[in-house]
Amino acid sequence: MRASSERTQAALAQLPAPKPEDVKSVDSLLKALYDVISGPAGTPRDWARFRSLFYPGATLVPLVHVKAATGLHARPISPDEYVTMGTEVSAAHAFFEKETARQTQGFGDLVQVMSTYEAREAKDGPVVAKGVNSIQLFNDGQRWWVMHIVWLDEQTAGIKVPKDLTRK
Repeated sequence: MRASSERTQAALAQLPAPKPEDVKSVDSLLKALYDVISGPAGTPRDWARFRSLFYPGATLVPLVHVKAATGLHARPISPDEYVTMGTEVSAAHAFFEKETARQTQGFGDLVQVMSTYEAREAKDGPVVAKGVNSIQLFNDGQRWWVMHIVWLDEQTAGIKVPKDLTRK
């Protein structure tokens, strides 16, 4: 257990320092998360800010359909793998994602957020994707952290976001 704790402490020390306003509340953390991944094509994202939001060992999991297979499949990636993917995509494509509704459940400093989103290729352009991010957060007594994000969009799911997840 001690070796695991030491590895976690070492990993924490390697993370970029967060902006204090980004990690002071669930609201501010989610605002920072959506803000940092959005922007015009060719504009570098603040990936240090992005990395500062995630606890060591955190995962991001897009749910996808795989040809020649049935049902959804999870493709877990690390924040660093997301940065690699996001850097390539944002060099050529604009991407603007915003939260449109939220349901939050919590138990002490453990919080589950179902965050409905819309994505656009231009800041005020037409919606190109809608879906739900399932985000697990916790507070370590000092700040809020993202531990996991799993997401599914309407096109992949083949269904619409339910009404109870579209109301703020």
